[in-house]
Amino acid sequence: MLFDDPKIGQSQYGDFFLYAVKNGNGEEYSFFAPEEVHAKLSKLRKGNKVQITKTAEQNGKKIVTTFDVKVISNGKASDDKSNPDQPANGKDNYYDIMLNSCRDAMKIQSELGGMFDAKSLAVTLFIARTKINGNGFGG
Repeated sequence: MLFDDPKIGQSQYGDFFLYAVKNGNGEEYSFFAPEEVHAKLSKLRKGNKVQITKTAEQNGKKIVTTFDVKVISNGKASDDKSNPDQPANGKDNYYDIMLNSCRDAMKIQSELGGMFDAKSLAVTLFIARTKINGNGFGG
């Protein structure tokens, strides 16, 4: 989070909560938080790191969207329901970094017509990403 408080206002769609954030690569973004996410983010301050996961599930004909907000601090992930010494999903940050590295390696391999070995690319991406800040989160 780049500021202590979001910009709060109203539009034709109702109330909005606009946060200035930076991703793990150092790129800055504007994030319009849904009310349930804002309720959790409003308790945090500038410099705090969070991971927000959006999940959509079909319930009959309706699609139900939920958000999981985890506060990242000192390389640990926690949420309201979990032990702060153990990530709620049973995975450390390295799992997610490796998974994303493998996905990106497959995309690169596909775009370049199989010119590179996906396993080697994935390992290279993983090493580079974990060197950002030791746990894959820049800043």
